[in-house]
Amino acid sequence: MSARILITGINGFVGRHITKELLTNKDIKIMGFDRNINSSFGENVSIRTVNLLDKENLKKTVSEFKPSTVIHLAAIANVVYGNVGELYDINVHGSENLLDALYDVCDNGTRVILTSTAGVYGNSGVDFDTEETPYNPANHYSFSKMVMEYISKNYTDKLDIRIVRPFNMIGVGQNESFLIPKLVKAFASKQPELQIGNMNTFRDFVDIEFAAKFFCKLALQPNVEPRVLNLCAGHGTTGNDILGMLQDITKYSPKISVNPEFVRKNEIMRLVGDPTKCNAFINNEFKTKPVYAILSEMVKQY
Repeated sequence: MSARILITGINGFVGRHITKELLTNKDIKIMGFDRNINSSFGENVSIRTVNLLDKENLKKTVSEFKPSTVIHLAAIANVVYGNVGELYDINVHGSENLLDALYDVCDNGTRVILTSTAGVYGNSGVDFDTEETPYNPANHYSFSKMVMEYISKNYTDKLDIRIVRPFNMIGVGQNESFLIPKLVKAFASKQPELQIGNMNTFRDFVDIEFAAKFFCKLALQPNVEPRVLNLCAGHGTTGNDILGMLQDITKYSPKISVNPEFVRKNEIMRLVGDPTKCNAFINNEFKTKPVYAILSEMVKQY
């Protein structure tokens, strides 16, 4: 019997890579939810424009497909998103509506992967955040993901829920509204000047292909433990490190200045994951690329 996988946010940066990875298995049927139904995934993928806030249509569509596995990616993932009400509507109420629909129509033990964020750890004061690091979110996006995690506990008597807390996923095709692709474009296209925020923060970067393999393994492997997994490399890289790598890769450096408007309130100074459980789960089947190699690939797209 073929796996039937539902992916919300299928046309997003992460969703596209996960779908591509899943389609290496011809026995998998995929339904995707997204605002944009245009795709070139092929005949094994159908995409529906389903609003997670439309409970009736959401339940009807889920019932028609009846997935064996769900990868929930759809969210407003901008930490400085201006419409706070809309952010909570999508990230919290939309996620709860999806869980309600799955609980009502899917079989017992249906695997549901909820994409949270490492941001739930906030400024934890530790060098490496483990899955047991207490919640300390510093912005509305991270708050909304924390609430989603709490709400999901109401559905674990029927659904096999696993929570992924990704650190910084980067790679070719990422939207330039995010910092790393913005920097890559500035260097690769030789922009004369670049305004930045705080570049002294430490972040844990993983390449998107590694992340896609991680999600696919989690979607298809039975009897996964634990319930919560960091998706991380365990190495901290500063923004200034990124600037130095890009200068070395492109042999160019724009004029760089700090714009106070880009310095976030309550900035998380260090967000680096403990990869112990992540590494145990993947069992050395695949590894993330070094940051320098990821940046080099991103530069080549310009």
